[in-house]
Amino acid sequence: MSLRAVLTLPPVGDPFAHVAGLSILLRQLLSLQDAGIDEVEVQGVAEFDLPEDPRLSIRVVPAGRGSPGDPVLRARAGLVWHRLVPKRLVQEGFRGDIEAAPLEAGEFVVAPADADQRRAAEDLLLASLIKATDGIISRTINRRISLRVTRSLLETSLTPNQMTGVASAFGLAAILVVAWGGAAWFVPGALLLQMQSILDGCDGEISRLKYIRSRIGEWLDQVADDMVNLGFFVATGWALHLAGWGPALTLTAIGTVLHLIYQVALYAALVVSGGGSGSVASIRWRGQKEHGETPYHDYGEPKSALKWVKETLEMAGRRDFFTFLYLPAAVLGVMYVALAWCTGIFVLSGLASGVHWLIFGPPAPAGKP
Repeated sequence: MSLRAVLTLPPVGDPFAHVAGLSILLRQLLSLQDAGIDEVEVQGVAEFDLPEDPRLSIRVVPAGRGSPGDPVLRARAGLVWHRLVPKRLVQEGFRGDIEAAPLEAGEFVVAPADADQRRAAEDLLLASLIKATDGIISRTINRRISLRVTRSLLETSLTPNQMTGVASAFGLAAILVVAWGGAAWFVPGALLLQMQSILDGCDGEISRLKYIRSRIGEWLDQVADDMVNLGFFVATGWALHLAGWGPALTLTAIGTVLHLIYQVALYAALVVSGGGSGSVASIRWRGQKEHGETPYHDYGEPKSALKWVKETLEMAGRRDFFTFLYLPAAVLGVMYVALAWCTGIFVLSGLASGVHWLIFGPPAPAGKP
């Protein structure tokens, strides 16, 4: 059975005004499309004014031209909401007005009637990109900068894939600086790597805000990150070897082999369990939490010492953390600490993913036990 929605009168402000790179009306339609809606009737808008966009695959019709039957969702044209609100409501079987629907933590439905309110709505949309699964460096440093960069790019034609290329260029520059300049260039190399880590968040932010998605983009982002991780690790190990640190080559060789094992295990899992998706959010390893999309909130729930230690170790093993670690290590002249730390992370991830395949088989698709 097809699902219908209606965008009603009176409109809120100007539905054709832009918020976060899209007209509000187009943003509403794309969000409803993501929720599984098949047809949207838009009241008060002439047929020739209805948005035509390659991202839209649902039927969009003017008032009185819709299919028979009651709509599952209704909302005033011009409202701005958290992009996942309609999807959750449809999944939960809600029927009625989106403005009257119960909202969960971090969700919002706002009525921006003027430019200042549209700016505030854009702030909410940007803040909603902070995920519950973001690491500590991502939350405290990277997102604060990447969201500002993303805001400045939303009204341009820059695509997520192009943004991935821009970020990867910084990563490649970091590798080359250290590979050719040696230990004397650790600080500028680490700075370039941290810039790559920050800008790496922009492609996903642009993708989610502007509803631009592709399998190629997912794989491009994943593979580029893995190559930058491994390339800078190897360049650092080689520079430390030339500088006379004895264990550098051994650690680099061990870390490289185990990271390659992890990459093979991950890519195989994405194909087998992720349906060919290039996003790690499409799979779930045994014991791993689901990848969340809602904003991060600390609700003050008590944590046991064991849980606190576990979550701390998980945070310390994330890419945002070990990428950032190179920078203070370079400044303090203890780059071997960062190399040893990354070796440990690569060894653990390689062993864990390899053993998972050997004992339990591939990970489960996301959302399944």
